Amino acid sequence: MSGCCCGCTSTEKEEVVIGEYVCYCNHVTEQDIINAIQDGAKSVQEVINRTGAMKNSNCAVNNPKGTCCYPDIVYVFDKHK
Repeated sequence: MSGCCCGCTSTEKEEVVIGEYVCYCNHVTEQDIINAIQDGAKSVQEVINRTGAMKNSNCAVNNPKGTCCYPDIVYVFDKHK
């Protein structure tokens, strides 16, 4: 998966359910991603850089889904760009 820096390799398409956070490791919310887009982020990587998402990630432990948050970040980005 291009751009993913937490080591996830899943390409399965599942229904996306966003919880309290999109990135649980760094407490990044959907609103944080929206704000980054409104502030000029033009790519998922720019959103990650602006919000701090996926920094020091430990998704298997922190994310209630037990999976990497990158696909959720992409989903929210695409939904709001």
